[in-house]
Amino acid sequence: MYFDVDDDDGLFNREVYHVVHQELYAINSNLDLTAFGVRNVPTHTEDGIPIRKLYVSNLPPKTTRTELFGVFAQYGFIKSCWLRMGDKGPNTTPTPTYAFVTFSNAADAHKALRAPVHEKTLRGRNLRISPADSWHQPAEDVDGRVLWKPNRREDSTLWNSDQLNGTAETSEQVEDNEANNEGDNVEEDDICNAYNILDILNRDCLTHILTYVPIRDLIQSERVSKRWQAMVQEYLQGVRMFKTSWWQHVPVTLTTAVLRRVLARLGGALLRLHIDHHWSALNDRTAHTVGKFCPHLEELKVVGMHTKNWNPLIYGCKQLKSLSFVSCNKLTDSSLVHLVKNDSCIESLTVANNTHVTGLFLTGSNPSRLSSLSFYNCYSLQGTVLSAAIDTLPSLTTLKLDVCPVTMWKIIPLILSKLPKLEELSLSEYTSVELCLAPLGVDAFCKAMSGLTELKVLNLSRNIYITNAVLKTVAQSCPKLESLNISGCNSRKSFPHPGVGDEGLIAIGSCSSLSRLDVSYLATLTDSGLSTVALLPRLTTLISRGNYALSAAPFVAALAACPALQEIDACGCDGVSEEVVCAAVAALTQRPRPLILRLAATGAALADADRQHELESHRLLTVNLYEDRSNPHLRADFVDRIFEESPDGSFDLYDPDDFDDLLGEDDDIFLDDGFELRPNILFL
Repeated sequence: MYFDVDDDDGLFNREVYHVVHQELYAINSNLDLTAFGVRNVPTHTEDGIPIRKLYVSNLPPKTTRTELFGVFAQYGFIKSCWLRMGDKGPNTTPTPTYAFVTFSNAADAHKALRAPVHEKTLRGRNLRISPADSWHQPAEDVDGRVLWKPNRREDSTLWNSDQLNGTAETSEQVEDNEANNEGDNVEEDDICNAYNILDILNRDCLTHILTYVPIRDLIQSERVSKRWQAMVQEYLQGVRMFKTSWWQHVPVTLTTAVLRRVLARLGGALLRLHIDHHWSALNDRTAHTVGKFCPHLEELKVVGMHTKNWNPLIYGCKQLKSLSFVSCNKLTDSSLVHLVKNDSCIESLTVANNTHVTGLFLTGSNPSRLSSLSFYNCYSLQGTVLSAAIDTLPSLTTLKLDVCPVTMWKIIPLILSKLPKLEELSLSEYTSVELCLAPLGVDAFCKAMSGLTELKVLNLSRNIYITNAVLKTVAQSCPKLESLNISGCNSRKSFPHPGVGDEGLIAIGSCSSLSRLDVSYLATLTDSGLSTVALLPRLTTLISRGNYALSAAPFVAALAACPALQEIDACGCDGVSEEVVCAAVAALTQRPRPLILRLAATGAALADADRQHELESHRLLTVNLYEDRSNPHLRADFVDRIFEESPDGSFDLYDPDDFDDLLGEDDDIFLDDGFELRPNILFL
């Protein structure tokens, strides 16, 4: 249909014309084949200007400059990237309409134009790419240098000279071109100033870099720019674990107000929170703060706080599963009674270094999800109360009663008889002098252990009531046992009752599923007892520290017979020689796997550094001859030399030869003539 209109300028819109022209060119340029079978992509505009700037359209919603950099950075160095956003308003979300991508080299821009369509996709959309118009392309001077920021006065002079030569367009077109040039200048100024590292690195790289920056510094740097603030907030929303001890390098007192400002930014995504700052001044509002800003929290650990009320946690943290209180002096049973209600989601509860908790908070609560209960160094814990509370814990599979009162050992058999489904048990640090002189019978304890058929992890370290009879019962009744720790079980030969020795270790050899074994500081352990570890096919870790009576023979046998063995710790075993290293190299030759030998303070740790190169080596073998992990005070042959008894029954606190130096040369005038100075007399 033909419209006869006198005013042709009313129908022609230059801006619409160029947009349509660029879209049509973009559609045509994205075709893989032309009519002649070869793509014809220009390298210069019609005016002879090299093409460096590309026009990009068909952008998906919420496109960012970083995403555009990721698409076009594969073709060359990008000088700038400008994204045109749509209308902005209080009730509208601006969406990208088109973009300009400028390459430093014209060859790179030509490469991007010739690239196949499937390489230039973003969020499932094929981007439409075409060269920008001539007035958008960076101009070049006579010497061939690129003018990235053209001067508007020079452009206007150029247009005026064209008008004088009769080649200029209409006044309306000139105004449109000047407007385009002005907009182009604004764009170039903004691009060159905003082009920074945020446009180059992707989110994974930035996240990895920001992990090395303290969160306190990130929060204080949010005012740098809006883009940096958005990036920091995005990073903080991805933080899943936070420890307040990460601030300890800065002498800042942690108050509840400071913690509130921190959790307001990153608490929404936190899954694990440790409040373990040394210089803390937190009040009773701390529980309200954590419950308000950390709705998805799953683990909370509190160290050294004097806050008593923690009940508000149950109102905000609906997904809290693990709760630990360490050295919280004001924590009482009333502080925990609401946390372990019938509908509580707590699965693991730990109380350590406490003098008020008695276990009364568990009676009558009947928490159906509580499966792990741990008490460490709780002097007020009552065995009878805990035994009555065990009846209300049907899902309990982990029980740890370490460094508890002496009277607790009498109730432990009764407690264990009520937990046939127990999978992890820890009864360590029972070294009371009161009962070691008159030890309790182990018959009741062995009877209780015989019912733990599902036990997988057993820790009996430094427990003087553990004997060979207990280990025999464990070997017969616990077929699923995977980890056993009996270090320091009667590490003194002077104890009036027997401890763990070769007989108990020989019985443990029947536990075919055992993968970790710790037999450190055992006074009566010899090579014949430890050689039974060669019967454990799944053994991966063997720890035997401070056993002076052992030689290299049992370790060599274990390396040859245990195909899964990956770590041997024999620190402090004086009789272990470099023969272990040779056996390890031979074992790795037959069955390759990573292996670590810790042989500090042994015969293999040669004093002469020149002889260390004589030890055999293997690319999968790591030998540590310097890091001594053994504790000399726990050795069976340890002697405390601070108070040494003299033959006459007195104690030597000072060396007799140095006693004169202690008094000084002029102190002899204060002594009577008849006073005889004896070196074993202590003057107070």
